[in-house]
Amino acid sequence: MIRKLTGVAALSVVLAGSACASAGETTERPHGYVAGAEELPEAQSTLAYAARGSRQLNLLDLATEQDRRIDLSTSAHHLTEDGRFLYVGDGDRTLEIVDAGVWTVDHTDHVHYYRAPARTLGAVTLGAPVATVAAAGAHTAIGTTDGRIRVLDRRKLQEGSIAETTTIDSRSSTALAVPHAGHLLVAVGDDPGRPANRIVAMGADGRESGALQTPCPAPRGWAALRGGTVIACENSFVRVRSERDRLTAEVLDSPAGPIAEGDFGHRPRSNETAVAGRNGIWSVNAAKATLQHVPAAGRNLRAAASPADGNTVLTLDAAGTLASFDLGTGRRIAETPLRATTLTLDISRAYLAEPAARVIHEIDYHDQLRTARTLRASQRPDLTVEVGR
Repeated sequence: MIRKLTGVAALSVVLAGSACASAGETTERPHGYVAGAEELPEAQSTLAYAARGSRQLNLLDLATEQDRRIDLSTSAHHLTEDGRFLYVGDGDRTLEIVDAGVWTVDHTDHVHYYRAPARTLGAVTLGAPVATVAAAGAHTAIGTTDGRIRVLDRRKLQEGSIAETTTIDSRSSTALAVPHAGHLLVAVGDDPGRPANRIVAMGADGRESGALQTPCPAPRGWAALRGGTVIACENSFVRVRSERDRLTAEVLDSPAGPIAEGDFGHRPRSNETAVAGRNGIWSVNAAKATLQHVPAAGRNLRAAASPADGNTVLTLDAAGTLASFDLGTGRRIAETPLRATTLTLDISRAYLAEPAARVIHEIDYHDQLRTARTLRASQRPDLTVEVGR
């Protein structure tokens, strides 16, 4: 997704019984074993939120409604996540990394859910303001406004330390690298003063592998889905997938002019994602490499997200109203006025933060946008994301 020392406490090792382990297994580590973590039978879904400018991050457990506090060394102005780690930007050159202590490991045919102590891992200071943060698998890539991308070893983050592997010069003003199947999909250009114009594949050392080179004028957003990685360009989307250890790319041209420079929204472990802007709503299916567009003239949309049912898309407008639309006809199916400012999805619910009221609305998007719960926040949830899902 687009957007953003260290004394680390030792963790006790918990031998987690895995649902995939053989019965009676005692001498060998069971399948799914993770040192320092407890394996659990269901997702440990947690909302992370902060007031803009606060030095406090809250973790709200959606099962128990327990609210834990993490003290930060920097002020929160931007917040993004990769399913486990939270990246708290100060609006300038500092990025603090927090281990939420809850995460899911997807093996496609089965899934593991884990919990461990939450903790801050420390902060990194960059040479220019942070522009993008993209993280998955072995890599966390932090792009800055000078066109450079600093790559961290995400496996080291899992161990509690921050370690840099390489720095990439994108030769453009874009500074975006998206981890995918062990590679880095990097937006590069030919002029440091202009946006990137193509996507190339690089290894962990920052060298082009020659595995991919695809036109993509002015890259502006990304989403990692089960069926591949989707990158938004000025007038198209690039879908990249790995097939038999070979990268392939397909370009999907936009039927409605320039694509919005917003965040993609989708539920975890799905193939569909959506983004919204002045020209409407774009919904991309990564597995099928298909693109649908819903016009949205006059709707002033703030965000969009896909529930991955192939038929509908959710939107949030500037007035804070949540709505669902039919992808085929563009017909509005349902709406709920909430005065919300952020929208995030998991496999069955949508979460919308209403900072002024210090609440987060839990919405059943399968049931005419019914409000299932209203969760109280201990500070303004100006910045809200979900982890552990």
